[in-house]
Amino acid sequence: MPKTKPMITVLSEMPAESEFAEKAPSACGGCSGGTCGAFGIRAGSEKDVVIRNLLIFAIMGLGMLLAAYLIVKLLNLVTGN
Repeated sequence: MPKTKPMITVLSEMPAESEFAEKAPSACGGCSGGTCGAFGIRAGSEKDVVIRNLLIFAIMGLGMLLAAYLIVKLLNLVTGN
């Protein structure tokens, strides 16, 4: 009986017109290019929504920096440095 080589499965390249391309969401709910909704901002967002989201992220960033600073100060106080 001839020996057969074991088949090793590999990832196949998906053609551009695959089954996933047909099921892609429409433009209003989809994600294409730079409209993926980074920082919660989607294409067509109102100006006040954009400003609110950016301010929220800025405040969270400042809060994390302040918390890190206070933790370092507290650790220095505890260790006596």
